[in-house]
Amino acid sequence: MLIISNAFYFIITNLFFQPLKTQLLQFTLAVFILLVVINKIKNKGTYISTGLLFIVLSFFLFPRPLKAGTISNLKDQLTSAQLSYFGRLDENNTAGNSIITVKTTAGTAPSNNNFNLFIGDTLAIANATSGSTQYIVSDVSGTNAISLSTIIDNLNVFDGAYVVATRSAIHNVSFTPPSNEVSGKWQILLKATGLSGEDPLDGMPDQGGFDALGLQNSDITCPWGATASVGTTIIITSGISVGTTGPYHLITCDLGVGGTNPFGAGVTGTIIIGDTNKLINPAPAINHTVGQADASADTYSFLVRHTKSDETVISGETSIGKIALTESVLVTAIIDPTITFYVDAIGTSIPGFSRCGTTLSNGANNTTATSVNFGSISLGQFNTLAQRFTCSTNAPSGYVVQIFESSKLTNINIGSTASISDTSCDSSCDIDTPGQWNANVSSSQFGYSLEDINSSPVTFSHNNIFNSKPFGIGYDNARAIMSYNSTPATEDRGYICYRITASNFQEAGTYQNQINFIATATF
Repeated sequence: MLIISNAFYFIITNLFFQPLKTQLLQFTLAVFILLVVINKIKNKGTYISTGLLFIVLSFFLFPRPLKAGTISNLKDQLTSAQLSYFGRLDENNTAGNSIITVKTTAGTAPSNNNFNLFIGDTLAIANATSGSTQYIVSDVSGTNAISLSTIIDNLNVFDGAYVVATRSAIHNVSFTPPSNEVSGKWQILLKATGLSGEDPLDGMPDQGGFDALGLQNSDITCPWGATASVGTTIIITSGISVGTTGPYHLITCDLGVGGTNPFGAGVTGTIIIGDTNKLINPAPAINHTVGQADASADTYSFLVRHTKSDETVISGETSIGKIALTESVLVTAIIDPTITFYVDAIGTSIPGFSRCGTTLSNGANNTTATSVNFGSISLGQFNTLAQRFTCSTNAPSGYVVQIFESSKLTNINIGSTASISDTSCDSSCDIDTPGQWNANVSSSQFGYSLEDINSSPVTFSHNNIFNSKPFGIGYDNARAIMSYNSTPATEDRGYICYRITASNFQEAGTYQNQINFIATATF
């Protein structure tokens, strides 16, 4: 009888209970064997009924864990997707001058022009000895000239000195967890550079990924009461798609002993990365195209994965997303999507063309993908220029394109505080509600209207009366200009028309601001 009991224990353990691997189950089976030995002289019916009782109890006490699903609704929403700037001085600079020029030859630096620099930006220019000196941008001109608010020192004018303006962002990584692992962990992996000559922790913008110098545990906010930690960079060698291997910055949210998380439909977890210290956005990639981010350049992988308490990755619970960055354009792609967003001047660069129900002004031929230059505007009249914008994605839940301005149009002349107000239209309008702007030319105002191309889903139309809105100021006041809630069948395009009026009493000078587009796709 004892031999039969041992054989029965071996079969039950290996065929039914081995996957559970819990000490309490082993204890239950041990008690079962002990009872068999004690009662071996009893009849066979007692033996079978006792065995069946423990088997049934074991299945109720130790149900099999739910099979892991797929992490869904994954996205990383950045507060700024503006590329960092990393250029190098050319040989034509002179100490004591307030205008510097940078190299334009491809391959000499990640940034080979003065694009993506704006008034008020802080530049770090390398010292000939060590370290750098900070300067403030007062203007840009041509394709490689940068005006500084102070003259450049002799220490900084050598050929090849780096010229850097870092851009940082808070990452809001949200997702729906498919399962719960008691005492488990959730990890975010953000692409770090692996390129020769770059360091992912030196505070300099990298072409290969985000720089994490100074990022602390206190800069991370975890859901479900989890504890945050910032790890060292790691290499991923398996379990993900080709081309997505590391290195990565590792962020961990530890649920702690006995900790759990809700899961399934309707549940969203958000891990916020960045507070006092933030990740530094990459510099333009090696194959960068101005104003564009796609699969060939300026897209960076991020991963979310679920682990056990010992950081063993749970099978099937690693999901991959993409972040794409351009000059002042945010493109967020989710779980290896295809998403493209760009701005250009096609169909908007000829004066007299009709866009948004009105004719384009004489400065139309100066419009490019990265600038709208009105030149000298007509006082007491409408001045209107336009750009075309395009978005496409394979995301099943579609996309949204948003827009905001950095500030009012402001006079950049030294000592001036003058600005052009955001429009209130002919009678009233605001960032949420458009209004007719077809008559009021007596006051100084700035706003925009929209025109669909081939019935694309822009959020409002000019209606041939230049229905208009003011831009919201700052990221928190970004508003949608085009959206679609399922996978579009083709590229969606629209025109955005910028309108300025200036009274006869508007202070003379050059007025500027920045317009930022945000394009986000959701799976």
